[in-house]
Amino acid sequence: MIYDAINESILSRVPKTARRVLDVGCGSGALGRTIKKQIPCEVIGVTYSEAEAALASQYLDAVLLCDIGRFDPDETGKFDCIICSHVLEHLCQPAELLARLRHRLSPEGTLLVALPNVLQWRQRLEFMRGHFRYTDGGLMDRSHVRFFDWTTASALLVGTGYRVVERQACGRVPFSRLLGGLGRSLDRLALTTLPGLFGWQFVFVCRNDRHESRVMS
Repeated sequence: MIYDAINESILSRVPKTARRVLDVGCGSGALGRTIKKQIPCEVIGVTYSEAEAALASQYLDAVLLCDIGRFDPDETGKFDCIICSHVLEHLCQPAELLARLRHRLSPEGTLLVALPNVLQWRQRLEFMRGHFRYTDGGLMDRSHVRFFDWTTASALLVGTGYRVVERQACGRVPFSRLLGGLGRSLDRLALTTLPGLFGWQFVFVCRNDRHESRVMS
């Protein structure tokens, strides 16, 4: 399966000043292609899929074909922005990759991470029904080997030497879209107070933090 989606929550957080971007798990190159349209920058993609690499190489400045879990970025230089959007959950040892990537961030560089939330309310209902079923996509994608909640996702990043400067749960309350402005206010309140229940994904903006480990509340 070729990943062809653009994560808008990640796209909107790519710094406008970024001149070199590394997209780990670049899929078809759709996200990197859009970034290049918005920002004058070089985008390097990484994927394990030959089919994805063939597509992404049409749009990105370079595409590295390799086992992402063993990807060694030391020869790629420094980056102003590194993106790991819905890729870490596919790795047996995501902390090892994150630790290697930290050394490739420029001094003021940004790491953007998106992780699916397997404890989102819809999936909790399935668990309550006694169903633990892998699927061909979504929160229970059969290629997911690691699962994170709101707390453990943050702990993964802090534990590998990053400082989380922003974190957000993306999602909505059931039927809130029918309530107009009130529904949007309800969504904001729910995602702030109960991110692990209503968020389908968690998005993190991180900086390299060699000396200090802390998470914004």
